[in-house]
Amino acid sequence: MATPLAAQLAQIRAPTTNALNLKAQKKAHSKSLLFDERHAANQDFDTLFHICYEGYQDLCRLDPRFANFAGSLFSEQSKQEERTHMTAAQNQQLDLVLEDFMRLLGSRLLLKPGMKSMEWLIRRFNVHASNTACFILTFLPYHTLPVFSSMLSIIPELMPAAFNFLRPYVQSSADLPHQAIVYTAAHSRDFFDILNAHTLRVCCHQQQQPALLSFWSSIVSEAVALMLDRSLIGRLQLQHQNQEEVVLRIIPTLAEGLSMHSAPDFRIGCFMVLTVLSSKVQLSEDVLAEMMDRVAFRWADVAHAGLICLVVLAQRKETPMLPKKTFRSLVSLDRLVEDLVLLQRHYRVGKLALGIVLGLMKELGKPGDPERLRYLRLLLEANLMQPDLIAIALQSILRLSRAIGPLQTSENCRDTQTALTELLLHLTKSETVGATIRLSLESLDQDHEQYGSKILTDRLDISQEAAVAMQDVNKVPAAMTFEEAVGLIMGRTVTEVSLLSYTDSDLLSGLSDAFLAAHQSPELLHRFSELIVLRKSIAMTESLYFSFFVRIWCGYYPATARVAAINMLSNYFKTETLIADVQMLLPYILHALDDVSQLIRQAAAELTLVLAASYDAVQDDLSEQSELPVLGRGGQLYGQDVEAIAWLPWRVTILFIHDWLVPHLEEFRLEAGQIPRYLVNMLIGHGNSTDMAKDASKFKTPQRATILHWLCSQVVVTPIFSVKIGLLPVLMRVPKIGQISTGTLLTPLLASTVAQGQMVIQEICRKEHVDDSQYVELVLEIVRPNDSETLQILKHCICSPPDTAGPFLILAAFRRLHSVWPEMKSQTQISFGKAMLDLAASGLESEHTDLQQQEALGILLTTKLSTEVSQSLLQECPGLATQEAAKRRRTLTPQRSSEQNIKRASIVLEAVESSATRAKHPILGRLFEVLLDLQAYKEQSGIELHYLELLVMNSVLNILEESSVEITPVQKADVQQTALLLVSVLAGIAPELILHNIMPIFTFLNSSILQRTDDYSAHVVKQTMDSVIPRVMDSLRKQHKDPLAGVSELLLSFAAAFDHIPSQRRLALFKSLMNLVGADQYLFALIILLQNKLPNNKRVSQFLVDLLDYYQVEVLLKARSYLLYPPDNEYAFKHDKRLASRIAQAFIPGRAQIERLRINLSNVIDQILSLCRQCQSNNQKFTTVVQHLLKGADTQACYDALRSFEVRISDRRSEPAAAHDACLSLLASLISIIHNCENESAICIAVTCIDRIAERFGKKDSVAVIEAMKTVIGRRCLGATNTETQITSLLTLSTVLQTLGDECVPFIPQALPKTLGILENAIDDGDCNQRLHNAAFLFFSAVLTYTPWAMAGPNLDLFLKVSHGSCNSGLGEDCSAQRKATLHLVAQQIEPKDCLCALDRTWNNAMGEDPEALKEQLQVLETLIARLKKSAVPRHADAFTKLLIKAFDLRRIQFCPRTEDSYEESEVVGVEAVSNHVALSLIYKMNDTIFRPIFVQFIDWAASSSPAAKIQRRTALYNFLVQFFHVLKSIVTNYTALVIGDITDIMKGVVLSDEASRLLWIKVIQTLHQTFIHDQDGFWQSPTHFRQVSEVLLDQLSPAAEASMTSQLINAITELVGAGDSPKHHKTINAAILRYARSDVPAVRLAAVQCQQSLTNRLGEEWLTLLPEMLPFISELQEDDDELVERETLRWIKKIEDVLGENLTPMLQ
Repeated sequence: MATPLAAQLAQIRAPTTNALNLKAQKKAHSKSLLFDERHAANQDFDTLFHICYEGYQDLCRLDPRFANFAGSLFSEQSKQEERTHMTAAQNQQLDLVLEDFMRLLGSRLLLKPGMKSMEWLIRRFNVHASNTACFILTFLPYHTLPVFSSMLSIIPELMPAAFNFLRPYVQSSADLPHQAIVYTAAHSRDFFDILNAHTLRVCCHQQQQPALLSFWSSIVSEAVALMLDRSLIGRLQLQHQNQEEVVLRIIPTLAEGLSMHSAPDFRIGCFMVLTVLSSKVQLSEDVLAEMMDRVAFRWADVAHAGLICLVVLAQRKETPMLPKKTFRSLVSLDRLVEDLVLLQRHYRVGKLALGIVLGLMKELGKPGDPERLRYLRLLLEANLMQPDLIAIALQSILRLSRAIGPLQTSENCRDTQTALTELLLHLTKSETVGATIRLSLESLDQDHEQYGSKILTDRLDISQEAAVAMQDVNKVPAAMTFEEAVGLIMGRTVTEVSLLSYTDSDLLSGLSDAFLAAHQSPELLHRFSELIVLRKSIAMTESLYFSFFVRIWCGYYPATARVAAINMLSNYFKTETLIADVQMLLPYILHALDDVSQLIRQAAAELTLVLAASYDAVQDDLSEQSELPVLGRGGQLYGQDVEAIAWLPWRVTILFIHDWLVPHLEEFRLEAGQIPRYLVNMLIGHGNSTDMAKDASKFKTPQRATILHWLCSQVVVTPIFSVKIGLLPVLMRVPKIGQISTGTLLTPLLASTVAQGQMVIQEICRKEHVDDSQYVELVLEIVRPNDSETLQILKHCICSPPDTAGPFLILAAFRRLHSVWPEMKSQTQISFGKAMLDLAASGLESEHTDLQQQEALGILLTTKLSTEVSQSLLQECPGLATQEAAKRRRTLTPQRSSEQNIKRASIVLEAVESSATRAKHPILGRLFEVLLDLQAYKEQSGIELHYLELLVMNSVLNILEESSVEITPVQKADVQQTALLLVSVLAGIAPELILHNIMPIFTFLNSSILQRTDDYSAHVVKQTMDSVIPRVMDSLRKQHKDPLAGVSELLLSFAAAFDHIPSQRRLALFKSLMNLVGADQYLFALIILLQNKLPNNKRVSQFLVDLLDYYQVEVLLKARSYLLYPPDNEYAFKHDKRLASRIAQAFIPGRAQIERLRINLSNVIDQILSLCRQCQSNNQKFTTVVQHLLKGADTQACYDALRSFEVRISDRRSEPAAAHDACLSLLASLISIIHNCENESAICIAVTCIDRIAERFGKKDSVAVIEAMKTVIGRRCLGATNTETQITSLLTLSTVLQTLGDECVPFIPQALPKTLGILENAIDDGDCNQRLHNAAFLFFSAVLTYTPWAMAGPNLDLFLKVSHGSCNSGLGEDCSAQRKATLHLVAQQIEPKDCLCALDRTWNNAMGEDPEALKEQLQVLETLIARLKKSAVPRHADAFTKLLIKAFDLRRIQFCPRTEDSYEESEVVGVEAVSNHVALSLIYKMNDTIFRPIFVQFIDWAASSSPAAKIQRRTALYNFLVQFFHVLKSIVTNYTALVIGDITDIMKGVVLSDEASRLLWIKVIQTLHQTFIHDQDGFWQSPTHFRQVSEVLLDQLSPAAEASMTSQLINAITELVGAGDSPKHHKTINAAILRYARSDVPAVRLAAVQCQQSLTNRLGEEWLTLLPEMLPFISELQEDDDELVERETLRWIKKIEDVLGENLTPMLQ
C-alpha cells in the first residue's frame, strides 16, 4: 500500500513533464488527428512541418488573416520551440496567439488545410493539453462528425472541470448527442459561462462562423428553457429566486451580443434566446424596455428577425406603450405594415401594432402629421389587432380629438382634428376592419361613444350637404321643360363631330339639359334621339351621337339618367346593323361595368350583350380578309391635335368581347370592383382561379400586348378624368407585356398633366366632381425609379417655376420623388440630389417658392442618402475660406455670395449628418476637409460657425468606429458637448487611446460643463461618466492590486468642483458617480475627501446626510466601519443618529423588502458577534438570548428574535450537542407564543421555527416534537382563520412526518380529518389558493408515504372527494401535478381492496364534478393494476369488473336522457378512451379462464336495459371492442363468436336516421372490420360464421347507401371476403352484390359498383374468376341513367382491364 507521502508525490508529478522520461515524451508526441499512433510516433518535426505548412499556405490563400501567424506559429523557428523551456510569461503570451488562431480556424476546420494546421498546433505546441478548453470548443460545433471522435481520443485525462461530461464519450468512443450538451449547459454553470465567453470572444474579433453561431443559438436556447423549467420547483419564493438567477446569468451575454452590429448572425441567435427567455419568465418592464431598445438599435441587417423578437417581447409587456428608441426604429422601417401582416400568420402582433399606434398618436401635432396619419390608417386597416386592442386605439383617437376640440384656435389643431375625423370615417367604411371598428365604437363607454358618433355624424352631414349641392348644380331648373331646352339647342350652329374632344363645347351643356328633362319619359327620349343636332342617322360614320351618351353615363349625373343613356345605345344597336367597329365605346363600357350602382352595371351588361350580338352578325357576313372601318379613327373622336391612337384589329375586338367580357358579365353585374381583378389577370396571362386561368389561355401574348397598347392610348387621350382614374390603377399593375411597356405608353399622359398645370387640372376635376389629389397621385405613379424619361419629367415638374405647374402639383411630385428615391439608381440619385440642393439653397431673387425650397430640403434631410450621394453633396459644399480670401482680393464681390455659400454648406452638412449612420469611411476625409475649412474661415474672417462645426462633428460621431480625437478647449457649449460625446464613444471603442489623458478630461468637465445649468449639459456629463468611468475602473484594477489611489484621484476632481456644480444637480451627479465606482467599496473615500477639501462648509454636512439616505442600511454600515470621527463632528452626530433611525425603520411591520433587510441585518449581527466569539457554543448563547426575548411583553421584539433564530437555525453547519439541546428547549417557549400571542405573523414565524427545529433535531427528542405538533394541529395554528398560518402548519406537519415517520401516530388521526375538512371547505367556498392546496396535498403525500393505514376508510373517501373538487376548481397546472402525484401514491400505498372499494364509493361524486376527475379516478385504477402481480388480479376481478362497467355506463347516464348538465360528446369520448386503456391493461394480467366470463358479463350488461339505454351501452361496449380486437389482434379473434348474435340483433334493428343508432352502427362495423383484418386462424372461413355475418352486412348495403354511409361498410365487406378466402363464399357475396346493382335507387347501385371496385383491388384475379357473371350487369351499368353510377362503372372496367391486361370492350359487346 502506498504511503501518504508517495501519493502526494505522484499527485505533484502527474501534471508535470519529465524531460528524462523518453517513453512519456514519445507517447505524447504520438497524439495526432491525421496519423495513427505508430506512424505519428516515428515522425520528426521537419517532416511534420513540411506537411502542415502546405495546409497553412492553402489557408492563407483562402483567408488573408491567417498570414498574421506566419512569423510565429508557422515560422522555421517554431520547429525548435519547446513549451517546457519557456517561462510562464512566454507561455501565457503563446496561449493568446494559439487561441486566436484556433478561433479563426474554426470556420475552416473541416477542410484538409485546416486539419493540417491544427495538426501542427497539436504536435508542436500541445494545444490539446495546454489549451484544452479552447481546443474542445473549436471542435464542439462539429460534435456529430467523425472528426470530433478523433479529437476526443487525444485530449488528456486531466481536462477542465467544465468538460467532465465528455469523459463517458472519451472512454466509449460513442457519438456525443446534442441533448447531452444541452443538459450540461443547463446544469453546469462553468460550461455555460465558458461557451458564452468563447462565442462572444469569437464575434468580438470578427472571427464568427455559421456553424458556431448556429450551435450556440440552439444550445443556449434549449439550455435556458431547461433551466427555467427546472426553476419551477419548490416554494414560490424559491422559484422566483431561481428564475432571477437564470436571468442574471444570460442577460449580460445577450446585452453584449445585441450590441454587436458587425455580427448579424450572432444578434439573430440572441434574438432567439431572448424570445425563449421572455416566453418562459415574466421580465420586468424596465428589462423588457432595455432589451427592446437593444434589439431595435441599428438593426438594418437583422430587421426581420428583430421584428419577430419585438413581437414576442411586446406581447409580454404589461403596458402597450413602446420605448421611444424602439418606436423610432420601427417607424423608420420601409415595409413595417407589410412585414407585420406576414408575421400575423404565425405570431400575435396586435400588442406591438397597438404600441406603434399609440406612439404615432403621441407625436401628432408635430411636423410630419400627414405621414403619421397615413401610418395610422395603414396599421388600423391591416387588421393586425384584436377587437379589445382596437378599442384601446379608438379610445386614444377619440381622446386626442376631444382634447384638441377646445384648442381649435390654432390652424394646426383644426387640421389635426379634421384629419382624425376623416380617419375615423374612412375606417368605418373600410372593407377589412369596418365592421370591427363599428362594433368597437359601439362597445366604448357612453362618453366616448357619444363623442365618436357626433364627429362622424357631423362629417357625414357635411359630405351629404356637399353632394346635394353638387347635384343641384347639374339639375335642370324646374321651370325649364323639354321643349324649352330643345328650343335653346335648335337655334345653334353645330360644328362639332364629337363631344370627346378637348375643345369646350356649348352643345354638350344644352343637350345635357334636354336629356335630363326627358330621360324619365320614353316618348321624350325617342324625340330627343331624333333631334337633328345629334345626327343619329350617320352615327356609324360620325361619333357625335355615341360620344354624347358616353359623356352622360361617365359624367356626374343622376343614376337614372346614366342608365337611360346606356339604354339609348342598347336600343340603337338592337335596331341598326353594325357597319363600323365601335371599339371606341369599350373603355367607357368597362368604366360603367365597374360602377358602384348595380343599375348602371346591369345596363352596361345589357349593352355588352347587344354589341356582342351585333358583332356576331357582322362576322358571319364578312370574309376572313375583310376589315370593318373603325369609328373615330383619324382624329375624328378626340380631335385632330391628339396623337395617333392604337386601335384594335376588329377581330381582336370581337375576341375581347366574346371571350372575355361576355363570360364574366354576371360577375361584373352582381358585384362592383371585379373589372380590375379580371382585367389584370387577363393581361398578365395567369389567374388565381380556374376561370381567370382560362381567360389568360384564350389570349396570346401579341393579342394581350395589343389590348394593353389600346387601353393605354385610350387612357392617355380621353378627356374624362373619371375614366382615367378608373383604368390607371389597373394598367399600372401590368408593367410590361412582351416589348410593350406600360410606363412608356403612359408617359404622354404624365407629360401632358405636368404641362397642363394646377389650374387646368383643378378646373376639370371640379367640373367632373372627382378628387384632384387622387388624379394627380395616380398620374405621378407613372414615374418609375428606373425610367429616365419619366424621372426627367418629374424633375422638370419639381424644378419648374410655380406659375407653370402650381404648388399643388409640385407638392405631389415631391411626394412621388420621396417614394421612388430608395429604388433609383445611384447616378440618378446624385443628379436629383444636386437639383434638390440647388432648389433648397436658392436665394430670395430666385423664381422658386418657399414651398419648393422647403420640400427640396425635406428630401435631402428625410431620405436615406447613400455614400455616393453624400460624397457628391460634400463635393458641392463650397470652400468658405477660399471664398473669403477671394472676397478680400475683390472688394466689389457682393456680400450675399458669402451668405449663399454658408447656407449651401449648412444644407449639405445637415443632409450628410441625417444620413451619416448609413455612410461609411469614404466621406470621413471630406468631412475633415470641411472642418479644416471652417477653422480657416474663422481665422480669416473672425466669424465662428459653431453650428456647422457641430454638424461636422455629429457626422463624424455617427460613423466613426476606429478613430481617435483630441479635445482642445473651446468656448462654445454645443461644440464642447459634441466633443465630449465623441470621447464617450471612443472610450467604448478604443479606451487605450484616451485613458492616459483621462484626468484632463475630468478637469475639463469640472471647469466648464459641470457649471452649466441646462438639461442637455447634464445629459452630456452623465453619458461621458457612464462611458469613461467604468473603463477607468477596469484599467485601475489591472494596474494595481488596490485601485483606491486611482479612485481617490478621480473622486478628488469631483470633490474640488463641489461648489461649482448647480445645487439642483449636485445630489444626482454624486449618486451616479458612486454607482459607477461602487458605493459599497468607496463611499467612505468620498466622505473623507469632501470633508478634507471643504472642512468648514456647512452645506457639505447636509449634503452627505442627504446622499447617504439614498443607500441601503448595509452599505452605510460598511462605510461607517471605515470612519473614525471626533466626538464634536457635526456630520458624525447627524449620520449616526440617522443611521440608527434607518435601522429602526427597517423593521417596521408592513415595509417593503423587510425580509431581505432582516437577513442583511442578521448578517451584520453575525459579523459583530464573530468579533467577540470566544467559544463554539455561540448558538447556545444566541438561543438563550432568544428565550429571554420571548419572555418579554414586546411583540415586535419577539417577532424579530424569532426571525433571527429562523435564519440562524437554517444554517446547517455542525454544532455541538449543547446547541442542539438549547434549540430543543426553545420548543416550550414557542408553544407559549402560539397560545398567548395575538399577532398572526408571530404565530406563523413560531410555527416555522418549530419546523426548522424538528427538521434538524427532531430525532433527538421526538417526544418534545410530537408534543409541539399537538399545538400545531390546534385551533391557533391548523385551525386558524389565517391562510398563511394554515399553510405553515401543514408544511411543518409534512416535515415532522418525513423526520419521524411512524412515530407520528399520536397526532395523525386528528390532523388528517381536520386537513381534509379545511381543504374541502376552501374548495367549496372558492377561497382555496394554490399554496394552501399544494401544502395540504404535500401533507397527504407524507401521510401516504409514512403512515398509509391512516388514509384508509372514510378518510380515503373524503380525500378522493376533495381531489375531485380540486380538479374542478381550476387552480392551475402546479396544483394538478401535485394532486396527481398524491393520487399515484394512493394506488401505490393503500391496500388494493380498500382502494377499489373507495373508488367504487366515490365514482358518482367524481362523475358529478368534472370529466377530468373521472379520468384521474381511472388513472388511479390503472396505477393499481400496474402495481398488482398477475397472481393477485383474480382475487379482485369482481371489483375491477364492477368499476369498468361503471365506466362503460357513463354514456348511458349522460345521454339517456340528455340534460343541461350532461357531458359533451367529446368529453365522454375522452373518458371512454381512458377507460378502454385501463380495461386493456387489466386484460394483459388475466388469462382466458378469468376473462371470458367477464367478457360475457359485459355483453349481457349491454343488452339488459331499455331500448334507448341499450343503444348507449352497446355503443360504449363496441367502442371498447374496436380497441380490444385492434390491440390484441388474432389472439382474441375467437371471442367474436360471443358477439355475433348481438351484432345480428343490432343490425336488424338499427335505424340510421337516428344519431345514436348511427354511431352504434359505425362502432359495430369498425369492430367487425378489426376482426376480419386480424383473423389468422381461419375463423371466418367457417361457413356458419361467414354466413351469419355476410348476410347481415350485405343487408346493410341498401340502407347505408341511402344514408350516404357506405365507405366503412364497403371496407368491412372487402375484408370479410378476404378473410373468408373461399370460391363458394366469393360466389355468394358476388351474387348478392350484383342484385343490388339492379336496384331502383341510384345510390344503392352506386354502392354496389364501389363495392365491386374495392373487391377487385383487394383480390385481383382471384375475384375476377367471377367475371362472366358480372358482364351482363356491367353492360347495364355502363349505360345507367345516373351519371355518377356510369362514371364509377367505367372506373371499375378500367380496374378490371388493369388486372387482366386485356380490353373488356369485346366481352361487353
